[in-house]
Amino acid sequence: MQWIELDYLRRPASARWTGIALLAIAALAGAKQADVFATVKHEVAQSQARLERLEAREHPTAKSALPESTVKEIRRANDVIEQIALPWDRLFRAVESAAGEKVGLLGITPDQKSGTVEVGGEAADLNAMFDYVKRLQRQPSLTRVYLLSHKLNDQDPQHPIRFTVTASWMEKKPGS
Repeated sequence: MQWIELDYLRRPASARWTGIALLAIAALAGAKQADVFATVKHEVAQSQARLERLEAREHPTAKSALPESTVKEIRRANDVIEQIALPWDRLFRAVESAAGEKVGLLGITPDQKSGTVEVGGEAADLNAMFDYVKRLQRQPSLTRVYLLSHKLNDQDPQHPIRFTVTASWMEKKPGS
């Protein structure tokens, strides 16, 4: 019998070059894919930057580049402007004109956010206090006038009555 020798490890020379050629083609394809990926990534970044610029033009306050301290200063300035624009004279005239000889005003505490004011005062007696509240209720610039509290001052020999009245003095802004 004749021996057949099978060599599974030996490869023909053509198969070896085919493998090397396939490896080179795969490497070139990988390099091309990496180049395409880098190009597309760069284009996406440019598109996102353009989109952000367009959105910034459309909504300028959405992403402002102002420092926080500047934003706080702007808010404070807006608050001062709102306070200056309030009808202070109308409030003070209404509160002072309602007072009489038997009523003395001790304090006025306006709250611009809620549009209310608290008036502290002292009256010679209950009738003078109630008359003052009624006169405040008749003031056209005041609404919802209520007596919050009153107390007899026993330490004073004339026994005046200290009281606090609340009232709305300006219209609320829509959405407040």
